[in-house]
Order: sequence, then C-alpha cells, then structure tokens
Amino acid sequence: MVHSKIILIGVCLCCLTGCWDKVEINQLAIGELIGADMDPNTRKQIVYYQIVNPEAVARAGIKSPVYTYRVQASSIAELGPKTSDIMPRKLFPNQYQSEIITERYARQGLQPFLNLYERQYNRSSNLYLFITDSLLSDVMMTYLPLERLPGSYLRSLVENQSESTGRVSKKSRIRDLVENMESSILTVMPMVSLSGANPFSTTDRYEQINANQGNLILSGGAVFKHDRMIGKLKLKQMAYYVLLKGESELFFESLTVNDRKVDVQAIKPKVHKRLYIVSGEPVWKVDISTRLVIINNEQEKDLTLENLSEITEAFNRQVQEKITDLYQDAIKKEWDLFGLEGKIKYKRGKKWAAIQKQNNAWNQTKLQLSVKSKITEFGEIINPYKGVK
Repeated sequence: MVHSKIILIGVCLCCLTGCWDKVEINQLAIGELIGADMDPNTRKQIVYYQIVNPEAVARAGIKSPVYTYRVQASSIAELGPKTSDIMPRKLFPNQYQSEIITERYARQGLQPFLNLYERQYNRSSNLYLFITDSLLSDVMMTYLPLERLPGSYLRSLVENQSESTGRVSKKSRIRDLVENMESSILTVMPMVSLSGANPFSTTDRYEQINANQGNLILSGGAVFKHDRMIGKLKLKQMAYYVLLKGESELFFESLTVNDRKVDVQAIKPKVHKRLYIVSGEPVWKVDISTRLVIINNEQEKDLTLENLSEITEAFNRQVQEKITDLYQDAIKKEWDLFGLEGKIKYKRGKKWAAIQKQNNAWNQTKLQLSVKSKITEFGEIINPYKGVK
C-alpha cells in the first residue's frame, strides 16, 4: 500500500509543470514494471517496459493504467538507444516496482543484465525479481484485477504471502541475488505463471468478474547458483525453505489430528542454527521454536490439554519431516541452499581443517533438527460446535 501511494504521488506530479534535474516532469515515462528475455537463436535482448498512464491512475474510469513497449536489440547496451526510437518520453526507471525474467533467460545466466543494472546510478535498490515460465509477451500484455499497476501487484503478492503463508521471503530482490553471486550460497527467487489460456490485453478485463483467469500467480521458486538458474522448488516446498532459512514471519500448516483437519499458524518462528563436529563429521543443528494459533479445527473432541498436546506433536512431527525431506532432496541435487559450504570454509581448528580438505564436505553434513511449538491462541471459540445428533 505504501509503495502504491508513492507511485500515485509520483504520477500526480506528472500532471504538474516544473523541472526535475532540468527535465520537465511531463516529458518523463515513469516505468513501473520491466520484463526481460533473450532470443536463444539470435541472442538478441528483448525488453518490455510498462509505463504508467498518469491520467488513468489519478482519475477513475476505464482507461489503460499502463502502456507496454517492446524493445529488441543486439546487446543490452543498445536497448537505451532503441527505446528512445519508439518512446516519446525519457524513460524514468526510479519507480520500478518489480522485474520479470523468463526462465530460458535465467538459465542462460544473468551476469550481463546484473552488471548493467548495478552500474545504473538511478536503479531501485529494493526491486523485486520474478522468474516466469509463461510467455513473457502474455505476461506483459495482460491487465490484472484489483491492482491496476502490475508491478505493484507483484510486490504486494510477495509481501502478502510473506505475512500470511510464509511461502515467499521478502529477500527476493535483485540485490539479494547480487549479494550471493560471488559466493557458494544459492538464491531462490519467486516464480510466477499466467493462469488460463489467454491474457487479458484490453480494459474489458475490468468488467470481468472472474479474477482467476488471466491472472499472475505464484508457482514455485527458481534456484540460482551465482547468476544462473539451475532448478526449481515446488510451491509447497517454499514455505519450508523460507522457515529453515530463518526468514519466515508467519508459517501456515494444515494437519490431520484424530482423522480430522486442523489448520494452524506459526507466529514469528525462532530459528537457532549451529554447525559442529560429531565423530569427525559435520552436523548442522537447527532448533525451531514457535507459538501456534489455531485457525480451523474440525475435530469433534474438546480442546483438552491432551488434545492440545496432540496438535502440537502433529505440527512438530510434520514440519520436521517436510524440512528433512527438503534438505535431503537439496543434498541429493547438490544444491547448497543454506550456505553450508561457506560456513564450513570459515570454521577454525584442527578438526575443521581436516574436514575442509575433503571435497564437497558440505554435502556430507547431517541435519539435526528439532521443532518445538506451543498453542497460545484458539480463536473466538475454544471447543467446536457439534450440532444436534
């Protein structure tokens, strides 16, 4: 919401006369979302710029809130001149909210793009980065429901998911990828897909009641090593990844207790991590503790102390199993998702020196995980309504 207000203020300024660094405000094209791709055959750079239409944002009415420009060039450096060939205003990138990269581009490596981005003095430092497995032309040529500015929509999607399900971390920005480029730490960026067969490319979209069709939805996580995408995490794995990283603000889990469904939320889980040696082998000890809130309880029995214990035990057991599965899957794929190689590298002592001489010692690290929880809130009713039998 804050970011949307900032953009709206910036857009409203476009309607005023005056100067900004000796450039008239109404001569600027305010960028809100950018999409990037690379043709695998010609190696040409393809960029889509979404430019805010100030009149449509500032005033009510069914008018296009953004216009999308497609630019193609032989190199990244040529995109600027090519953009000025078709755009009648000077591109103003300071208000970018999000960037979308195609999966095929990400798998080829983003180093040229990241180097160019980092050299821009007016770049946004908190720009969210998304990877898409849908056609970029469809993604960039569709209107989205509720939020009229697609870049803001994607930003809100990350922030709402982080605060409601824990499936996405707010550390999903370009700068988070750049920080890990020259280390062994892998980075996971959110993936989005276009739902439905076709995009909504006209403002008729705003008169359609079906919000699911032609919408951008979170579909998983793109795993990066340095600047290159090397694999994917499933959407259901993302919450456990974010939790184990210690970046989860809120964690949602659906349980089966006494053959009935119980849904709980873990509030601000605390994650304590320590790396040590047991019998000459590295062990990563992780302790997770959290308080739980019962969101939905379909059990037919009362919430006694015994039943509360059954719920917490089910939560502890299920989270421990899911995280262990994720960790073992990452080890099998040789994905250092949690930066263990770097942690081992900087350890001191004779025992650690012996481990550091081993090839891929991080891959032999055992996970010792404990999960502890306590129910602190039950909702408006303690025991479920049972009806008349």
